[in-house]
Amino acid sequence: MNSVPASKLQDRSNMGFQLVPSAKEEATYQQSKDLGAHRDDHYIFFITLEGSGYTVVDFQEKTVGPNTLYYILPDQIHYRIITKKAKGWYLAADPAIVDPACRDVIESWSGFQEPLTLSAEEIKDYDMLLGILYRQAYEQESSISVLHSLLRSFFEMAAVTIQRHAKAEGNNSRSAILSMQFKKLLNENIKEFKSPADYAKMLHISAPYLNEALKKTTGSTVSFWIKYKILTEAKRLLYFTDLNVKQIAEELGFDNHSYFSHIFYKETGMTALTFRRQSRERE
Repeated sequence: MNSVPASKLQDRSNMGFQLVPSAKEEATYQQSKDLGAHRDDHYIFFITLEGSGYTVVDFQEKTVGPNTLYYILPDQIHYRIITKKAKGWYLAADPAIVDPACRDVIESWSGFQEPLTLSAEEIKDYDMLLGILYRQAYEQESSISVLHSLLRSFFEMAAVTIQRHAKAEGNNSRSAILSMQFKKLLNENIKEFKSPADYAKMLHISAPYLNEALKKTTGSTVSFWIKYKILTEAKRLLYFTDLNVKQIAEELGFDNHSYFSHIFYKETGMTALTFRRQSRERE
């Protein structure tokens, strides 16, 4: 086992998106029915009008109830979506279609998104917009420009919904901008740099200032996000490769594999090998 199974949107659609209505009698979303743990090269959005759904995303259990919006980001590891008397919409979309400002909001804290409860008015608006998009795409076969315009409207709505539910400051605040810059640096440098001071130095600010910015926009500290990133990458390697713990520690930039094992046990309550065994038994 040396690679993560990947699902590509272009294998299912040449429009840059796929939209599927979900009826109550369906047990699973059809396009995910045969997939175990895997990752996608596209966004997946669920609008649940009735019923509920269940999945595991980056080894965290997620339950989606009625009147909710939930999304999975490209490259996140997840299982098939199991639904229970669910009615709603499944949308898969190429991130290239999405306006960069919307992408920044949607991906603001990769891997930590939770299902968002929608108001009756929001549910009605989403259902109406996706209904129009579905008819235009699959019944009237409208032009790609029309379809992508409707899709961009959906993502504008989604970004507003995400911001409204977030406890963070406005997306254009100094703290929000620093948080986005930190996230980018963290994704690019986690193997080499694991200290809050390292990232503060890259951003030309003090460590306390960066910490305060992160707490304002995410509710958590710089150290929390560094550990979260390390653990997520470690779990992916444990599940999808046969590397031993020492090799995984080296892959993540740890000179001392015992220290890596200590961090993993402290944060998860189990050894790395126990996590590997239990997560693989889930299949």
